[in-house]
Amino acid sequence: MTATHTTPTPAPVINFATANSDRRSARRASKQPDHPDADLIAACIEYATQIHAGQIAYKIDPTDAKFASLVDTGAQRRADRAMVQILDLPPRTMDGMRAKAAIVEMSLEDWTSDLDDLRQSFIITLANDVIRFQRASRGLNQHDTIIVVPR
Repeated sequence: MTATHTTPTPAPVINFATANSDRRSARRASKQPDHPDADLIAACIEYATQIHAGQIAYKIDPTDAKFASLVDTGAQRRADRAMVQILDLPPRTMDGMRAKAAIVEMSLEDWTSDLDDLRQSFIITLANDVIRFQRASRGLNQHDTIIVVPR
């Protein structure tokens, strides 16, 4: 009998850094709806999510805010990054305008002292956006159209 000697085949190597990064970017890109104000709406949602994350941490923390303050600090940094995006993205649709307007109350409620420069800039850009939309409605000869909105 002759012995046959086979060379073992090498095990496949998976580079998780490459595999996961490709999947994550594909997931992110595929989940965002096709909308003219998609980036603005996403930034408004991110801001709201982070503000609420910071607030809810205090309701859960039994240690007199030792843990919650850490969560809130990180959430506030992420909320501020989202706010910077919101400042850079003027709305192009009424959906974008509504998303931006919806975070006004949240932004003011979150800030307990004088408004910081970031939130002041946000409120000014929202006011300018409202003026811009109102002027555009004049151009469409719709400036005097009555819109009835239920309360």
